[in-house]
Amino acid sequence: MSDDELRRRSLLKFFGATGISATIAGCGSDGGSTTDASTEAATEAATETATETATPVPTESLTLLHDTHVGGRLGTAGAEDNENIESYFGLMDDLTEPDRTLRLGAGDDLGSSALSSEFEGRHVIDPFEAGGLTHDTFGNHDFDFGPDVLRTRVSETEDFLWVSANVDEPAGEAFAGAEGAERYDLVEMAGVSVGITGVLTPRAREVTSLGDAEVRDPVNALSEVVPQMRDEGAEVVIVMSHVSNDLARNEIAPNVDGIDVIVGDDAAEQFDEAVEVDGTVLSFVGDEYDYLGEVTLEVGDDGIQSYDRAVYDVSEEGPEPNEAVEAVADVYRSQVDSEVIGESTVALNCVDEDLRTEETNMGNFVADAISAAVDADVVLQNGGGIRTGTLYPPGDLTDLLVRQILPFGNTTTELEVSGQTLHDALENGVSDVGSLEGRFPQVSGLAFAWDPEAEPGDRIAPADITVGGDQLELEATYALGTNNFVAEGGDGYDMLSGATRTDAGETELAQLVIDRIREQTPIAPETEGRISRL
Repeated sequence: MSDDELRRRSLLKFFGATGISATIAGCGSDGGSTTDASTEAATEAATETATETATPVPTESLTLLHDTHVGGRLGTAGAEDNENIESYFGLMDDLTEPDRTLRLGAGDDLGSSALSSEFEGRHVIDPFEAGGLTHDTFGNHDFDFGPDVLRTRVSETEDFLWVSANVDEPAGEAFAGAEGAERYDLVEMAGVSVGITGVLTPRAREVTSLGDAEVRDPVNALSEVVPQMRDEGAEVVIVMSHVSNDLARNEIAPNVDGIDVIVGDDAAEQFDEAVEVDGTVLSFVGDEYDYLGEVTLEVGDDGIQSYDRAVYDVSEEGPEPNEAVEAVADVYRSQVDSEVIGESTVALNCVDEDLRTEETNMGNFVADAISAAVDADVVLQNGGGIRTGTLYPPGDLTDLLVRQILPFGNTTTELEVSGQTLHDALENGVSDVGSLEGRFPQVSGLAFAWDPEAEPGDRIAPADITVGGDQLELEATYALGTNNFVAEGGDGYDMLSGATRTDAGETELAQLVIDRIREQTPIAPETEGRISRL
């Protein structure tokens, strides 16, 4: 487009905005090419004003690289697909603008993996620090080993800052504040003051070992923290989110003023495009090492003037690994041995969708192992406690694989429960299968039929539950084997938290399964009709 055409368009926009009626050369209503003196003077004045209006507003460019959500995994060293922690930070290195870039986490970093059960999250913090992460927030799996372990991890963190607006100590101060965590942080980049905070899902108590930590409603918490950051001079406000993207889009963004960007998603969904809600930009890129998100902000005197958002496929980008991250990660990788402990002659189903909706052979194997260990009448193992999301073909089994499948460090527990409590526990287990909740029960010593079309709470009739082949008696007492997380009320099993514990002893679940495989190899677990649908 010529300079003359640009000038003409600027004038037209100016006249349209001001209501001035004038004839521009070559554009008059009569097709003429002359103007009178007054019109020419108006045109000259308008040209000067339009030129001033069209002058670009000075801005500073800031970059947000996000988010971690690595689930306690470091990835395989030298992986051809580059899906490991050293390649992830190597890609960050390629995209970083010095003094203009934040490297942001989103929680669920310390747990849950085989390495997590060995090092309780320390194996993630050290590579994060070597890679220059600037901030992280708490996810539910960061509490998998309890709040005291997480406090210790925070105290060991030196080079990045943990922030959360809605996780509290019992007395109401910021969780792990004594160990160095904050409600929020303000940093100066390229002369722009940026406020950073985070939020944890309000469902955390149901799905992890929250202990004495408290989680407040994220909307209420952010409604307090965001104005505090603005009052202290924050020109841009960023929230690292470990809530579902639905909650972020439908509750937080419409109801909390002053948030410019939200990154991260508890549900780990990946969106190809950014989402905009009431002036807030939301970016969701999944979890682990598949994708890296980049949000570039142009910030002027009146805040964000524009933004750009990109998602990078780490495998396709093929970045050079960050050598410092790789060296630290290899130290931890080398400390975990992998020994063949037996074999399976059938495929082992650890697929999340199956474990959280139906009977699986791996669920049966784990539940039977608990039953044998505590000599229980019945066993209930939450499907979400069995991980990896993989259908393993027949072949050798290693102890490392078992610890990947059972990564939480849970222990066996035996409870005395009534038949009514057992019925209520099974009802809880099938209450929310549509969202693939981890509460779905894998069982031993009992069988039940359920109706997924019925209302939650009415999906299992007592007559459709049998224990050892006999119909469940609501007034009878049964020995129930489970894991400590479920016994303490996790995954919604509140009805079990007050039950009497026996002295059957506690054994780490992963080790129990490792020993059972060694004793019984080769194994060939099957589904047996323990769970059916009406």
